[in-house]
Amino acid sequence: MKFLNKNYIIGIDIGGSKIIAALVKGARVFHKIKIPMPKNKKDFFSKLEKIIGELIKKAGGKQNIRGIGCGIGGALDLEKGIILSWSNVKFLDGLNIKNWLKKEFNREVKIDNDSKCFTRGEYLFGVGKDYKNVVGITLGTGVGGGIIINGKMIYGANGSAGEIGHMIINNGKDLEEATVKQMRKSKFSKMAAKEFEKNLGIGLANIINILDPEAIIIGGGAAKTTGAFILKARKISKKFIVFPQAEKNVKILNGKLGENAGTIGAAALFYSQNI
Repeated sequence: MKFLNKNYIIGIDIGGSKIIAALVKGARVFHKIKIPMPKNKKDFFSKLEKIIGELIKKAGGKQNIRGIGCGIGGALDLEKGIILSWSNVKFLDGLNIKNWLKKEFNREVKIDNDSKCFTRGEYLFGVGKDYKNVVGITLGTGVGGGIIINGKMIYGANGSAGEIGHMIINNGKDLEEATVKQMRKSKFSKMAAKEFEKNLGIGLANIINILDPEAIIIGGGAAKTTGAFILKARKISKKFIVFPQAEKNVKILNGKLGENAGTIGAAALFYSQNI
């Protein structure tokens, strides 16, 4: 991977509860800004314009910015750059964020799902770099995922592959509702913790049975507070894994890049062809 000496990429991770933006080269984050997710579209535009402007200033001017890579939650039209729908941030539904960023900053813009950006970052520069078959899971406001098979990010026919949080696992509940959203409702009660462990364990087993990855990488804001439960979920998953070698060999790993994974993975859209 080659970088022009003066060229930075602005990596932006837009999640359900916060926005992180940074000047990035490879795995290096030179300057980072983190703000709470705005509550309306007007404030969103204002805050995003401000933090990107600050990063351009830190880079020494727009001429030193190669492009803007943006990871976003929700359903996306990747080709057109439109946020189709996002249950956690409804006021952004229908926004062509790619066109807006291009118009405002006159730089090339690439977008992807935020969880795919997390997975890409960890695969290229974090704990996934020694593997070719990786699944990333983000536990945050919701549950997201990314799938890399034989070194290639899998998008599917409509760009929606990897929506791990919406696999149905428990009497009509999806994984997202049965794990992180359930824990918020129950304030980490003992019963809720056991439900979290069981449901995440079933979800992990489903992923392993269907995709047979070498590694599953877990990150996101909620992963920090549910680490002990994730270990128990891994033990529970073993009951449901069909192929003995998969059960024996698959690694369940914590992400290495922390909250920088999404911004690094978004910036990597500019120098990774397949992922």
